[in-house]
Amino acid sequence: MLTDPICYRLFERRPDTLFALLGMSAAAALEMAAHYDFHALEFKATAHRCDGVFLPKEPGLPVYFLETQFYPLPSVYADVLAKAFTYLKQNDPSQSFHAVVLFANRKLAPTGVKPYQALLDAGILRAFYLDEMPDLKDAPLGLAILYLLREKDEGAAPAARALVARAKSEIRDDSLRADLLELIKTVVIQTLPRLGREEIEAMLQLHDIRETRVFQEGREEGRQ
Repeated sequence: MLTDPICYRLFERRPDTLFALLGMSAAAALEMAAHYDFHALEFKATAHRCDGVFLPKEPGLPVYFLETQFYPLPSVYADVLAKAFTYLKQNDPSQSFHAVVLFANRKLAPTGVKPYQALLDAGILRAFYLDEMPDLKDAPLGLAILYLLREKDEGAAPAARALVARAKSEIRDDSLRADLLELIKTVVIQTLPRLGREEIEAMLQLHDIRETRVFQEGREEGRQ
């Protein structure tokens, strides 16, 4: 599964998902996200690129560096910290920060963590495991879409239909709603590759062209 682009789009469109992941309530996560801009940064004079960087809009707040890890990479902690310290060096060495790594499961986490233990103990470096995250009854929509990445064949369709219904009822912004519906559909397409796109659209009740990104973009072009 091409999870990096999916996660990037999710955190870009619903940045409150990070703060919900960190344990904040839905309201607190939305409020905190309003203080940040989400970016995927490529650092000057290096080959470093971070999956997501949450840059504070005001002083006194930490920078958050996010990495999503769905394949084994023993150096992932070193990598995210290298990116964090490169950013600090190139921008503000006194800036506080947190690094968050989201693993698909605990088996993907590095076993040699001695060099990073102090940062883990201090909560500056934090690891989360998607398959161990508890199902929250009233999880924010972005976090619920993140949960969809761990669904297997039999659970993907009903979970996705519930998310589609939530997106249609909760999201008033046409562009954001279209993006989230497209994101849900993309996850299901990759989870159920035996089904065609039209079958999945019908299953998720996304066959109405007025709810597709193509229609939204076409409508915007018509206004110009």
